[in-house]
Amino acid sequence: MKARCCEAVLLMAFLAGCVSTAPHREVRAVLALQQQAEAAYAQGNMTQALNSYRVLLGEIPDDNTIWFRLGNIYARLDQPQDAVAAYQQVLQRDALHAKAWHNLGVMLLRQAQEAFSRSEQTVRGDDMLRERSKFMADAIAGLRHPDGLPAASDPADAALDAPGATP
Repeated sequence: MKARCCEAVLLMAFLAGCVSTAPHREVRAVLALQQQAEAAYAQGNMTQALNSYRVLLGEIPDDNTIWFRLGNIYARLDQPQDAVAAYQQVLQRDALHAKAWHNLGVMLLRQAQEAFSRSEQTVRGDDMLRERSKFMADAIAGLRHPDGLPAASDPADAALDAPGATP
């Protein structure tokens, strides 16, 4: 379904004013780039997927599917600030995008856990702050891994981004 959204946008752009074959070639090139990006993503080649989706974003800058996928790629590449920014781009266009809200929450939890861990590691002479920081880092870790199970809420979880899944 997500791939079809991008294709529909491209098809509408094509139908809106194409009189020569040049725009048709451009649409086909963008569709080919989209397929390349999706294939790289599906194969786990995040670097290639990132490059392809960035180029695709230049062609279709308001496409939420691309922004959402970029957020997931950044999450997998351990670039949380970029992931947060990408999910926020989705939410600016669609405040009801539940998966973007979910993945944004996961990324913010990761950032909070990292901040509390660093506080615990760097505090000097304040045992109370060290204890509080450790408590918060551990509590967040428990949220991410309830009952010792892997975090199903991880943005890198393919179930949150499965083809055909409704965002």
